This record gives sequence, structure tokens and C-alpha cells, in this order.
Amino acid sequence: MYENPTAHDAPPRSADRAGGSQAPFIVAEGAISAGGWPLLVILTIVYVVSFIDRGAISLVVGPIKQDLGVSDLQVSWLLGLSFMLLYSVLGIPAGYLVDNWRRKRLLGGAMLLWSGVQILCGLSQTYLLLFLTRIGLGVGEAVLPPAAASMIRDAFPPERRGLAFGIYNIGPLLGTGLALVLGGYLLKFSAAGHLAGIPLLGLLKPWQFVLVVPGLIGIPLALMLWLVREPTRRDAVSADKVSYGDALRYAWAHKSVYLPLWCAICLYGIAIGSQMAWLPEIIARTMGYSRPVIGQTLGAVGLIASPAGLLIWGSIADRLRKRGMVDAPVRVAIVSTAIAALVTAAFPWIDSAQLGIPAYAAQTFFFAVFAVAGGATMANLTPGNMMGKLTAIYYLVTNLFGLALGPTVVALVARVLFAGAGALGHAFVACYVVSVGLAIVLLMRVSRSIRARAAEAR
Repeated sequence: MYENPTAHDAPPRSADRAGGSQAPFIVAEGAISAGGWPLLVILTIVYVVSFIDRGAISLVVGPIKQDLGVSDLQVSWLLGLSFMLLYSVLGIPAGYLVDNWRRKRLLGGAMLLWSGVQILCGLSQTYLLLFLTRIGLGVGEAVLPPAAASMIRDAFPPERRGLAFGIYNIGPLLGTGLALVLGGYLLKFSAAGHLAGIPLLGLLKPWQFVLVVPGLIGIPLALMLWLVREPTRRDAVSADKVSYGDALRYAWAHKSVYLPLWCAICLYGIAIGSQMAWLPEIIARTMGYSRPVIGQTLGAVGLIASPAGLLIWGSIADRLRKRGMVDAPVRVAIVSTAIAALVTAAFPWIDSAQLGIPAYAAQTFFFAVFAVAGGATMANLTPGNMMGKLTAIYYLVTNLFGLALGPTVVALVARVLFAGAGALGHAFVACYVVSVGLAIVLLMRVSRSIRARAAEAR
């Protein structure tokens, strides 16, 4: 049900609802909500599992190609477009529901749905069925971004959101790492014949087993979501229902921040999406390591470097924010992401694990905070009763033009501009560096706009 406002909440002015006169940064100072930290832990675990579900497929690209007889371009549609198509679009109605209904109930039900579909994904016998179940996975996961962002915003005050969103955004990188580690072990276990004689599981091919297990993990976690304490909507305007038109008018009134921020995150999506989709396959083709070893190695590095980067950079952003730097998450992201791009540019010259492991660790450590800049800035800029809607639009734009296109962009660039065994790797590095470079330029624009609007509000 829609949550009624607390007694001390005053109704917002009608002009505020449309977004025309409201201050560009919503200041809702106060303590962390009761149950805020346990909620954040559960949401982070859910985010991790969601990326295990969607990312496990990247480790079994080769076996899928062989069994189903498909090309790299067709595989890129499995890795990007199929999942992101409805994941992004259905975020729009999900955002409306998040702003008006009990968020934990919505999210728990959605996780049950996507876990079931992930199991069906692993049971697929044809390319068409695999493509359709990947679409279904995106349908369920569409509720997660607006629901989690809205609850984190209401659970934590502005000066603690850098760390909060930093912890939450451990999910994608930690989930990607676990997908590779878990997938590597599952692939090795199944390929060794240990499933023989086990009912149902024994009939699965190794790549199918890798996809089925993550779906089984999600079912008990979905039930746990219904037990967490949902935070009260934090500020006064959260009490008032608004339409998508109101939310879009508010975003347009502050387009000097929203538009470049959203475009920057699109470019981030191209970079991270192409890496998640293709890096294991690139290493397998160019360096000759087995896929289980690749998964276990990349996953283990990511499990350490990603959380370290997010926690350290998120904490730095919070400290700078307390000292009066209103654009702290963005400034921190500009510096750290530039370093990550430089490290990635050196990838073509890496020909051994001794160089590759520390390089991947450094890139992951410095790149991790980029998503924090988007999440924390959105939370600080957006009223509570619009957070679900604008987060849904944010993910619609960034996923369709970022994560969904990333794998396909790399495949097309490799086909058109490069040749030979290293074509895919060179295309990945080129797309990553160009995308991140443009994103940094846009974040500089965001930073200037935030400072200017904060000065006007004083």
C-alpha cells in the first residue's frame, strides 16, 4: 500500500511538485533510519545476486556458441540487448510503483520472478529460448534499481550517502566477480562428470548448469527481503504523489545536471558492459587460459579490488561532502576514472598473468566509484516522491544506450576496424577508453553545474 506521510510532514507547494521552483538539492539532514544498515546489506546482496544471474553467461560464451551454432554478434545480443530491452523499459512502471507502494514487497516478488526465469534460462535448448529467457530475466530485475535507490535515499542522510551508495554499488562488480568464480567452479565441477546420476541436474550440459545454479540461490534471498524494515520516506515532499510529467518537468528544470549526468552514465555503461561481456572470452582467445581458470582469477581479483575501491572512494566522497564540497562524488569519480582509463589503455601490451592480474585489480579499484557518482548525485538532487520515477528513467536511458549496446558496439568495432585473433581485445580497449574519456568530460560539466546551483541556493 501507499505509505501515508508522517504527522510532521507538510504538504509541498504545487510549484514544487512540478519541479519549477524547488531548490536543486534536497537537504534532508538527520540520522540514519532504524534498520538502515541491515537494509543496505540485504539490498547489496540482492544486487550481487542479480549480477551473478546476468553475468554468469559471459564465462560460457564459447560452449554456447559451439552447442547452438551462433556467431559473436548473436552472442552479443544475448549478453546485452536481450536482457536490457525490457529491463530498461519496464523500469518506468516499476518506478511509479516504487514511489507509491511498499518497496520491499515489490522487490521480493520481483526477485522470485527473476530467479525462476534464470533457472529456465539454464534449461534452454535453443538460441531463441535462451534469448527469450534472457528477456524475462530483465523483466524481473527491472524493479531493483528504483526500489533500492529509493530505500537507500530514505534510509541515509546526504552526508552518509556516498558510503551507502558505495557499499550498494559493490553489487555489480562483486556480482561480476562471483559470477566468474562461481561459474568457473561450476563449469569445472560439471565438466568433470560429477553431476552424472543426479536427477535433473545430471541431464544438463556444463554451461546449462552454470546458469541454473544462480537462479536457485535467489529464491531464499527473495524471502529474506520481506523481513527487512522498510525506511520511512524521508522528506516532506515524499508524502505527495506526483506524476511522471511532474518528475520530467523537475528534471528539465535542472537539466544542466541531469542531462550530462545521464549521458556520462550511458558511456560508463558501454565501458563496463563490454568488459563484463567480453573480457573472459578475450583472455581465452588471446592468452590461451582455460575458462574455469579465467573465471576464478578475475573473480577473485574483483572480490577484493571492487569493494576496496567503492568503500575507500565512497568514504572520501563523504568526508569531502562534510567539508562543504557539494559535488564531492563527481569530483572523486573524475579523478579515479581517469586513472582507470589509463590502466585499460595498457591492456594490449599485457601478455602474462603476472602483469594482467595487478592491472585488472588497479582498473577495477579505480573505476568502481563511477556508479557512486551517479547514485549519490541523483539521491541528493531528487525529491523522495520522484526518486523511483527518475531512477527508472535514468536506468532506461543508461541501460538501453549503455549496457545494452556495449557488447554489440565492441563486436561491430572488432569486425569493421580490426582483424586477427586480437581484434576483439583491441576493439574492447578502444571502446572503453573513448567512452570513459567522453564520460569524464561530461562529469566535469556536472560538477560545474552542481557548484553553480548550490551557490544560487545559499
